[in-house]
Amino acid sequence: MKKYLFILLVFIASSASAQITKFTIKGVIANTDSIKYAYLTTLSQQVPISDEKIFMVTPVVDGKFEFNGTFDLEGKDYQYASVFVEERGNISKEEALSKFRNLIWVTGRRRNARLLVLENLTLSIDEYGKTKVSKIIEGGILTKQDDEYKMAVREGGRQLISFIKKYPNSPISYYGVKETTSLFDAAHRDKFTSLWGSPSELFNELSTKLQNSKQGIELKKSIDAKAKL
Repeated sequence: MKKYLFILLVFIASSASAQITKFTIKGVIANTDSIKYAYLTTLSQQVPISDEKIFMVTPVVDGKFEFNGTFDLEGKDYQYASVFVEERGNISKEEALSKFRNLIWVTGRRRNARLLVLENLTLSIDEYGKTKVSKIIEGGILTKQDDEYKMAVREGGRQLISFIKKYPNSPISYYGVKETTSLFDAAHRDKFTSLWGSPSELFNELSTKLQNSKQGIELKKSIDAKAKL
């Protein structure tokens, strides 16, 4: 009896720590020349967003495709993935991983691939070479925010502050502050502040909930340490 009770407690504990997210990712393609199959993968060569758990392929039928699944975030707030389209349907996970590792495929640069967050969304793809800039026509709350975040970083002019003001309670905002803080150093203090704002300015725009969270408190310690440099 004690043995079964122990197993039950272990199961309950592991279930409680699991953070499962469900996703349905759909695509509508206007021009299917050179597009016969769609792939969904969490593979990349970027360590913070890379994961080998998902590699899926499905045929494109009548200009449409769909992926459904679940993913254990393991404590993370979200997981990046990418959808890419090809004429071939026999690309293996091993081949894809090799191309990422050898920088033949570069996340965020491939014209036939769309970086996104694993969530419910529908993409509108014009054609093969325009998959990277495909539009979200349904769902995709975090993916849309991530697109805005990357735009704010590219534009500079302290647009990142405006982004965080717009989404103070978003995990995208939190990781934006965290990433900026990791890059911040004394030698480039003025340049960083003029482009994106100081880590303290960015952190202060986060919601009180995020600031007082465990990860928020850890981030504040890092920001305070950077301020002393």
